[in-house]
Amino acid sequence: MPGVPLRATYRVQLTPRFGFERAAAVVDYLARLGISHLYCSPYLQAAPGSEHGYDVVDHSRVNQELGGEEGHRRLCARLAEHGLGQVLDVVPNHMAISGHWNRWWWDVLENGPTSRFASYFDVSWDPPERRLKNRILLPALGDHYGRVLEAHQLRLVRQGARLLVRYYESEYPIDPRTYGTVLGEGFQDLAAEFAKLPILAPDDRAGAVGRHQRAAELLDRLEARGASEGLDACVARINSDVERLDELLEQQNYRLARWQTAGYELDYRRFFDVNSLAALRAEDPEVFAQTHRRVLEWANSGVLDGIRIDHPDGLRDPL
Repeated sequence: MPGVPLRATYRVQLTPRFGFERAAAVVDYLARLGISHLYCSPYLQAAPGSEHGYDVVDHSRVNQELGGEEGHRRLCARLAEHGLGQVLDVVPNHMAISGHWNRWWWDVLENGPTSRFASYFDVSWDPPERRLKNRILLPALGDHYGRVLEAHQLRLVRQGARLLVRYYESEYPIDPRTYGTVLGEGFQDLAAEFAKLPILAPDDRAGAVGRHQRAAELLDRLEARGASEGLDACVARINSDVERLDELLEQQNYRLARWQTAGYELDYRRFFDVNSLAALRAEDPEVFAQTHRRVLEWANSGVLDGIRIDHPDGLRDPL
């Protein structure tokens, strides 16, 4: 990293209310104070409404709620104009698993060990608890699973041709291989095709990509068939029968459970005891490359003069 000589840093906590534009507005003041570097909190795409940025959901994008790519560019230009450098806080050891916002985790829930991103997270796919083999325990329910199910708090819903399970504000994907459990008359041919989607080894990346493409093709066919009315009837039939909904949920790549089970049965590594922050396998070269690409681009181009690594104690080999 080329740089501005380090003299004094000034840390700014970026939030949706204090984004790149407001940070750029104080650069002149910081320069007059004698500050050499603006030290920024994490600003890759975080969970919606994040007040701190340590709950990253996408390492490839600048946080839209802070001003996005254009706001970031203007802040960097303002710093250069005043001769200030920049230090960035980065979060390499975990990600927020906030529903569909984290497309890697969503894909893992949807496809299990067959996911293109199964190797990105530290998941025990073959734990001592046999009912969790090839499944992720999600301690997300406010009560025992059976009680939640009987109370009809878990509901099957559709978004276009895609099927999801909703629990209050939370949503979880349905594995395409199990669509046959839902699809009724008029969709038998597609149900059979969904069921043929292969179950692959976690390290079969080429196979996982092919499976993903095939599932997308089948979903497009389901959508093209004008499936709205027919799918609504299928979904309503499942929701009206607790046993059928339970059968569908038992086929998924995750098991929904009462939140207290996290204390003794969790099968994915997390950040300390925060269930919503799943640990990343940063020691894997592919994971490292995907999570550090933007940061290294900025460092190599001179945008960044320094990097502060958040919680290196959460990495497999901090040194």
